[in-house]
Amino acid sequence: MTTIVFRDGVLAADRRAFAGEKLPIGAKTKIARLADGSLIGASTPNPGTSERFRRLVEEQGPAGAYPPGMNVQALLVLPNGDVFYFKDGEAFAGPLDGAFFAIGSGSEYAIGALMAGASAVAAVEIACQCDVWSGSGVDVLTLQED
Repeated sequence: MTTIVFRDGVLAADRRAFAGEKLPIGAKTKIARLADGSLIGASTPNPGTSERFRRLVEEQGPAGAYPPGMNVQALLVLPNGDVFYFKDGEAFAGPLDGAFFAIGSGSEYAIGALMAGASAVAAVEIACQCDVWSGSGVDVLTLQED
């Protein structure tokens, strides 16, 4: 239900919000800077779960034990640039090695754009044009605060 991309110190995400899996109900921010400077982007078809998950990550970090069955896909980027991935499990995987990362329903479009050299923002914009579940603008956070 979203597109979240990390490349070159930039985390970008679309803003389309849904009531469950079908009805677009507006826009929301899907990425955040945590108190320690880490960046997180989370996606779920369950309203409110991404916010709950973000609070848990703020408390526990990537080494935490998360409740089983959380229907969440997430990227966590630590201040040193290490990237961790979470999907419907009990723990993050990582740190991962890669030039870029994309998650969510528009990730395949974003990865194609990234492979062609697009920035994180451009990749999300392209995914928004191709993925019915992504849209309503783009939010951007940089790893190093401006």
